[in-house]
Amino acid sequence: MKTSKLIFAIAILGLVFTSCVQDDKTTVVVDFEDVKLDTTGYWNGSDKAGTLINGSYSGSFQSSSANLQFLNTFIPSTWGDYWAGLACSSKNDTLTAGYNNQYSVIAGSGALKSAKFGLAYDTATINIPNTTATTEIKSIMLTNSTYAYFEMKNGGFGKKFTTGDWFKVIIKGYFDATETGAVEFYLADFRDGKSKLLKIWEKVDLSSLGKVNKIQFTFDSSDKGMFGVNTPKYVCLDNIELEQTISNK
Repeated sequence: MKTSKLIFAIAILGLVFTSCVQDDKTTVVVDFEDVKLDTTGYWNGSDKAGTLINGSYSGSFQSSSANLQFLNTFIPSTWGDYWAGLACSSKNDTLTAGYNNQYSVIAGSGALKSAKFGLAYDTATINIPNTTATTEIKSIMLTNSTYAYFEMKNGGFGKKFTTGDWFKVIIKGYFDATETGAVEFYLADFRDGKSKLLKIWEKVDLSSLGKVNKIQFTFDSSDKGMFGVNTPKYVCLDNIELEQTISNK
């Protein structure tokens, strides 16, 4: 009888100990301030540090504050170099319109007056490499690039925005090949009496995406032509808030 009681007591203690073990949660904010830039004030893959595949360099840059890979493609050519994906910049020219000022942010600085920020162009992907932690992206701060802002304000390759026009970025979350959710954010919105043309940083809630190991940015606009969206497909991003959980069970 005593042996049975001892075994029962040990079992109860084990259950109590197990229930007290909690997962470790860490919150990290990626703000790009530790990304090294050269005298140009931006990085767009032109250092050709990526892997050369069929004439294009596939690479990435990282911030030491979190295990994120900001993917980039750079294609050199005799008629002009081309990049897509993600870049990092410190350019803050808020006055010069046009493609030659594509790396500047219309807000005049990174979020919260910081020096650097990320820049997504066309289809852009952030990977979260395999770790022992699960990751949720809680929020991100977004605003327009100077180039896209003035194209919508004054017209250029695309039209000057008027009543009914809009431009948005779509952020989708993925866990492996499964889409976990999507968040749409309007960088310009002239529908239903609105006159939004964003030129400040706004915080966007991404918690609905849930646990992810990749997020992807794409764009859509009311201004389309034969080759798709006419509005320059750029968005500036900063202060990516992550919550990572390590299971102790």
